[in-house]
Amino acid sequence: MKKRLLAVILAAAFCLCGGLPYADALDLQATSAFVMDADTGEELYSYNGDAARVPASMTKVMTAYIIYQELAAGRLTMDTPVRISNNVAVKSRSAAYPTAVPLTEGATYTVETLLHLILIPSASASCIAMAEHISGSESAFVARMNQTARDLGVNATYYNCHGAQPNYITARSQAMLTYAFINTYPTVLNITSKSGFHFNGTYYNNTNHFLNTLAPYEGIDGFKTGTTAEAGYCFTGTAVRGGRRVISVVMGSTGDSQRFADTRQLLDYGFEQIRLRDAARAATNIVFTAQPDSIRPYAPASFAVRLTGVSASYTAKAQWYVNGQAVPQYGNEKFQASANKTSTLHYILRDIPGDTATISFVLTMPDGTEKRADTIVSIEQRPVAYTGSLNILRAAVYPGKTLTITADIAGKNGIDRVQLPASWQLDGTDIPAYANEHFTIINDRAQSQCHLTIPEDTPPGTHTVSLRVGDADSTGVRQLLLSAEIEVVLPGQTGEDRITPPAQEDGNPLLAA
Repeated sequence: MKKRLLAVILAAAFCLCGGLPYADALDLQATSAFVMDADTGEELYSYNGDAARVPASMTKVMTAYIIYQELAAGRLTMDTPVRISNNVAVKSRSAAYPTAVPLTEGATYTVETLLHLILIPSASASCIAMAEHISGSESAFVARMNQTARDLGVNATYYNCHGAQPNYITARSQAMLTYAFINTYPTVLNITSKSGFHFNGTYYNNTNHFLNTLAPYEGIDGFKTGTTAEAGYCFTGTAVRGGRRVISVVMGSTGDSQRFADTRQLLDYGFEQIRLRDAARAATNIVFTAQPDSIRPYAPASFAVRLTGVSASYTAKAQWYVNGQAVPQYGNEKFQASANKTSTLHYILRDIPGDTATISFVLTMPDGTEKRADTIVSIEQRPVAYTGSLNILRAAVYPGKTLTITADIAGKNGIDRVQLPASWQLDGTDIPAYANEHFTIINDRAQSQCHLTIPEDTPPGTHTVSLRVGDADSTGVRQLLLSAEIEVVLPGQTGEDRITPPAQEDGNPLLAA
């Protein structure tokens, strides 16, 4: 089915790229397509890229990936002999398990030979031989395939290790899997780039016909085809030019030659997008468009930057910094840079590190180069400060009695909202359920209430109940300490001596009792 207007909409939504007129010109027959920059992991094009479809023998990419995991772990070598079971021997001759490359029951073949058979002529029975050798059975191996897919964040469901019967994966996930394979085990390209393979007196062409019977594609060095009635014609391809690699996936194309025609268009498009994005990265400038004249502790401040010179959208790592320290929650590993894109930092200074602060916005490109903007802002040397009072200055109480203590807090800072660590304490120890790292003071006013039940085992004598607001070690706030003396008496001794509490208003309890 030809690409309709929906493909244009999807490409715009997923790609966000500057070369859309070129994307509109693609004439694909595939029902799903995806293109990835294999150096950055960027999506360059997607058409139904998140629809789960039957991959046919592209399933063998996951099987081969697990074989390479075993090689890397040292549990296999390329020379490890693999014995062929009756099950494998029978299936190696069955038309239900293409490509039929006969294997002899009881014979042994090296891992290297079986990998060549899996990745070049797409021999399904060779996959089963490796599955039995690694996991003991194909079903156990398939369970590992599905776990590996989850580990890689790949949206796939496998029922077999070869694809002769249906499995399911999205075009995006097939590209992600191939991306992980090439970047983790690049030597696999030594096999996938071969035009064919000699085995037992027969020469088997690579099913990637860019490498043999079709006009070659510049830089092609893999990766894997797939064909069944349920899947249609599929191909995951990869090529490298000028040191840059592109991965493309087509699923459900209409014919053997058509899947390669679709791939040729997608790879061309991918390399053109990389050219445009590399140029845009090089031309990017960052300018501050908003910042305050000065900042002071606990007063919200905003800084904004805008990107200029971006002729095509691209992905980069973005991070805001204050005095060279990354600001938590203000970083993005996959920041989408586009023309006139803005980014804003909402920042609250909590200490006074000096007379000035350096604010930076940095874009880090895939090759490690940076584009950045820096500005210096003055710091007002005025820590926030509050005064307050308790409704009780002293009291005499029995053990087990509950005492309600209310604190009224006020200041002249002119800050709408401040959050400070605060806690009620008995004899310098926090009272359970009355400690809060984010006690809120709104418009310089707050109220906190503590319902203190004197423990039965509290020894008689004078004790101190305190409210502490602010961190004593902070240079951005002057700690407030409000205290009352509590005389714990036994029954029959002096009764309570209490200050009459003032009228209560709706306040901001430190923590509900």
